[in-house]
Amino acid sequence: MKRQRYYSEISERLEILANRIKTNGKLNVLDLNIHAETFFRDLLNCIYGYKLRSANVSSANTEAIDLIDEENKMVIQVSSTATKQKIESTLNKEIMSEYATKNYNIKFLFIADEAKNLKDKDFLNPYKISFSPQEDIIDKVSLITSISQLTIGSYSIVHDLFIKEFGGAPSPSKITSNLATIVNLLAVEDLDEGGTSTNLNLYNIDEKIDYNELSIIKETTINEYIPYYSKLDRIYKEFEHEGRNKRVSVLRKLTSFYEKELCNNDISSVEKFFNIINKVEEYIIDSNNLNDIEEDVIEMCVKIITVDAFIRCKIFKNPKGYNHVAS
Repeated sequence: MKRQRYYSEISERLEILANRIKTNGKLNVLDLNIHAETFFRDLLNCIYGYKLRSANVSSANTEAIDLIDEENKMVIQVSSTATKQKIESTLNKEIMSEYATKNYNIKFLFIADEAKNLKDKDFLNPYKISFSPQEDIIDKVSLITSISQLTIGSYSIVHDLFIKEFGGAPSPSKITSNLATIVNLLAVEDLDEGGTSTNLNLYNIDEKIDYNELSIIKETTINEYIPYYSKLDRIYKEFEHEGRNKRVSVLRKLTSFYEKELCNNDISSVEKFFNIINKVEEYIIDSNNLNDIEEDVIEMCVKIITVDAFIRCKIFKNPKGYNHVAS
């Protein structure tokens, strides 16, 4: 599932950032804190729909606060030190009287230390600004918890923010794959033009669809990607002309994914079909030779490759006399 991958990558980067901030703090190197403040502004806006901006843009070194959202009447202090004294020192600032009068709420974001132990404490709040420790103290744990509950669309946006900010360097354990090479080439094709499937026996393909009980996805998935058969076929043939075995290795890889699905008798053919798509996509994303391609484009290319393998008799059973290239 994409959620599991997103969670792993986001939580890992948050943990690395927190540890780096703590280490730099011990060395009194605080420049990372300044850059992190901007990153967390964008992150909070993505997660909670806030409209935060830096409080120091129009007025340098605004006392006690770092981020402000005028529309939602909210101010946030960003700090690497999570202590009761830190919170009470801020609440005791005279400027809190001004924000309290304007019905602002204050939150504290601790970007290095966990702050769970602070949420059950009582705090001196002389100016009575709106502040609830349970709701208004945020740390890396509460952030990742909130992120994990997002819809997949919002989860993807947050994940994109992390990738843009921290980069997506491939893991040393990743391997080069021919599937990723094919996706790289397919992704730069002009797929808006569609393609042609005139050399395919569509009657036979329909028969195979019915034979494998895949009719429910015939129009939405299989027929949708059949027209790209010729584009993918041309890419395969170019490799064959150069004496490479990418087509063979790619199709055998898809066959191996299908064979694993055959072991599961408790799911339908449609579920098996989409399981193959998901596993191929995960395999490609975990390849270190995948170009910087949008995830929806990767998914589209994977569906083209999977439907092509279905047509070429590499996945799912063939009815008697099936011939995908018979005109």
